Amino acid sequence: MKKLFKGDRRGPKMLGIVVPVISDPVLGPTVTYDEVLESGDVLTSIKFLTDDDQWARVTFDHLDSIRVSRGEFNPYPTDWKPGDQLYWVYEVVPSPWLLERYEYEKKYYAHAYEFDGDVDEMLRDFSHYVFRFHDQFVEALCAGIWVERLGSEEVSATHPLRALPRPALPDLIEADGLVCEIWPNTRLMDQILEDAKLCSQKLFQFVLSSDNSNFAWTLAVRVRNGKVRSSLRRGFGPVRATFEGVATLEQVRPYVESWLQEVSERRKRMGKA
Repeated sequence: MKKLFKGDRRGPKMLGIVVPVISDPVLGPTVTYDEVLESGDVLTSIKFLTDDDQWARVTFDHLDSIRVSRGEFNPYPTDWKPGDQLYWVYEVVPSPWLLERYEYEKKYYAHAYEFDGDVDEMLRDFSHYVFRFHDQFVEALCAGIWVERLGSEEVSATHPLRALPRPALPDLIEADGLVCEIWPNTRLMDQILEDAKLCSQKLFQFVLSSDNSNFAWTLAVRVRNGKVRSSLRRGFGPVRATFEGVATLEQVRPYVESWLQEVSERRKRMGKA
C-alpha cells in the first residue's frame, strides 16, 4: 500500500483487482457484521451470487471499517477505457478515508492501538477496497480480503483466517522445561504466495503443548505491490518482527524460545512451576 499524504495532487483513484470469483451483475449483496457461526468463527462478510448462480463470500483480514452506499456510479474515478478488463473489486489509492481513520486512531488510542500495537500499520498494511454491485457498492478498510465460493462448510478448511490444522506428530520447540508445538502450512508455496496477494497466509503457528487452543505465535506471509514480506505476531497482539521474503522456521525459532523462557520464569515466580 502506498503511503498517503494530505494534498496528494493525484487524488484518489480506483485500481482494479483480479479475484477468483465474479459477482452477478444484477443482484445486490448481503452484508453481515460480526456474524457468529455454528463453528464459533465470527465473520463480517459480503455474501453475493456469482455470475453462474452460486453463493460466494468476501471476508476481511483485520477489518477496521465497512460502509455500504447506494449508487450506480463509482465513488472514485478509474483509469478504465473501452476494451479494458472489467473489474468489480478495486483498491482506492491514495485513500482519504484510510487517512482519516488512521488520524483518528492515532489521536485517541496511539500506543493502546491493537494491544500496544503500532498504529502506523494502518498506513503500511491496510487498503481501502471497493466492491461494486448493481445500484450499490460496499467499501472496507482492512489488511486483506478473501473471496471464495460457499461450500458445505461454513468456513472452508483453507480459509486464511482459520487456524492451521494440527499435524499428527508435530515438531517441537523446547526451552526451560516448556514445549511448544509447530503447526505448519502444508500447502504448496506457489499457491500460498498466489493467495497472499489478497490476504495474509499463515506459514506456521506455535502453541503450548498443554493448551492446543492458545496460539502463542503466528508467522504469516503477505504479498503487496509485488513485494513478499513475512510477519510474526504474538497471539492476537501486534506484529513483533518482520522479514523480507518468506521467513523460515529457523528465523523465528529464537523468538519462540525466548517467549518460552519468559513464560517459565513467570510461572516460577508465581509458584506454578
